[in-house]
Amino acid sequence: MRALKPVSPRLRVELHALAERFAQKRTRVFLFGSAAPAWPLAPVGADLDLGYETDPTETASGRAALRRELAQAVELLPTVRPIDLVDFSTVTPEFRKCASGQMRELIDGAE
Repeated sequence: MRALKPVSPRLRVELHALAERFAQKRTRVFLFGSAAPAWPLAPVGADLDLGYETDPTETASGRAALRRELAQAVELLPTVRPIDLVDFSTVTPEFRKCASGQMRELIDGAE
């Protein structure tokens, strides 16, 4: 296991704000992957995996617009860590099952 390091408070605040902003658009944004289990600690050098789910009634064009807006917001986050953005409406059931064991809500678990 790699050494863990605290994630900057500024990044945690920004991720919380991003999750709240998109929740108002009926889009859930959450952390998953290697950084999720020990959050707000993360493995040194690890990327951040952000998943999102839009309202299932959202149109295809609405989902595409939300994806673009979310990707732009992620680009502005104050971090040098790479961030992977994954649309959970398109993942396989196997991926979802594997990832569900390592999910961290950014709104409820924020500091």
